Amino acid sequence: MDFIDDPKFGHTKNRLPVMLVPLIMIFSVILGVIATKIYVKTVVDHHNEKSETQ
Repeated sequence: MDFIDDPKFGHTKNRLPVMLVPLIMIFSVILGVIATKIYVKTVVDHHNEKSETQ
């Protein structure tokens, strides 16, 4: 059980600061929401243009 309690592997150098990880996660979620809204808006606009011409 010593191996499980005190592992000797993993990243020890070039680790992200602890406060930076949640900020990156929140930023990626916000970026995904913005990208989704832009995509939905373009699809709806494109559909409206098609229905107006028919």
